[in-house]
Amino acid sequence: MNRHIKRVVSFKLLDVVISSDLTWDAHVSYILSKSSKRIYCILNLCKAGVPTRDIVYIYCSVIRSVVQYACPVWHPGLTSKLSKDIERIQKRCLRIIFPQLSYSEALDKYGLNRLDTRREEISKQIFRPIKSPTHPLHYLIPPPNVSSSQMTLRPMYPYQIPKCKKTRYGKDFIPYGIARKY
Repeated sequence: MNRHIKRVVSFKLLDVVISSDLTWDAHVSYILSKSSKRIYCILNLCKAGVPTRDIVYIYCSVIRSVVQYACPVWHPGLTSKLSKDIERIQKRCLRIIFPQLSYSEALDKYGLNRLDTRREEISKQIFRPIKSPTHPLHYLIPPPNVSSSQMTLRPMYPYQIPKCKKTRYGKDFIPYGIARKY
């Protein structure tokens, strides 16, 4: 059976847009447009006089969940520009909900975190169990360093990122978690 595989610039798999150049620009623009459409809901709730606690809950459920869906997959590969673009969505929502407060004051008022901090925490929560030998994905982690010839006073992080000629590898989830020493 001779079948031709069609070459595409990007495709969506489980609501994550993967592009042929392996950057996350297309995915970020997709989630930004999807969440921007939902901001109208927040605006109408504020105009209707719904309590702010309920609006923040709806924001977290309807908008923030879209912005951080599958973030361990794409968070390590984000550029600072893309990260700022994503953060701008939360700033817009909090400016609508709390027009009199600054961004940091609005975050503190309801115990919210910056989105980059949340993505980092989610990635950390997912990576830590993978270090357990009983975890099904444990085989993806390189074997720990066993250096008995050197005596160190401090405990060292047991994993090292394998050397690779391409920088793209370091932006994957497993090398990113090892580099961050989760």
